[in-house]
Amino acid sequence: MAALKEKRTCGQRCEDFGHFVWNSDEGKLMGRTPEKWVYISLYYVAFYAVMTSLFSLAIWTLMYTLDPYTPDYQDRLTSPGVMVWPDTYGEEVIEITYNTSDKASWMKMTKILNEFLEPYNDTKQLECNNYNCTKGKYFLQKHFLGPHHTKYSCPFLQSMLGPCSGFEDPTFGYNCSMPCVIIKMNRIINYLPTNRTDVAPYVNCTVL
Repeated sequence: MAALKEKRTCGQRCEDFGHFVWNSDEGKLMGRTPEKWVYISLYYVAFYAVMTSLFSLAIWTLMYTLDPYTPDYQDRLTSPGVMVWPDTYGEEVIEITYNTSDKASWMKMTKILNEFLEPYNDTKQLECNNYNCTKGKYFLQKHFLGPHHTKYSCPFLQSMLGPCSGFEDPTFGYNCSMPCVIIKMNRIINYLPTNRTDVAPYVNCTVL
């Protein structure tokens, strides 16, 4: 008949754990001597240093081969997408409705246009982008000669919009029957619209 194992008290268990943490008889800390702890610590430091170096090298190589202006894989669209302001239309149709006799109705439109055109203010544009571009000519760049390894861009001034700039008419024509609608064309890489070979982008506007 096997002898029953003596049940250890809580104090004995704590004493065994303390003996495991520091064994004064053999000079071991948690089962290893300080010398072995130094060796294993150096091993893991070297191991993770090598792993970190390999990971950093892989990320650097990947970022070096990527072009921030041209994705490696892209689908060619037949026509560029456009964004229309005032952006009060729904998800399916672009329909802008307002009442000329209701000031609150058309003031909402002018507020949207003023907020949209704020970054294109002539003074702000020339402060951050004063590169001189030739009108009517594409500004093509093969190298990153701009600040922080970027490309230059042509300034777009609010005054270029003429009567729809908001300078001549702060209401953008919404207080009468000649409202301004601003259309912004999304950029498509290697897509150069022209009136000579391809059909230039156009938008049909219908008054209901």
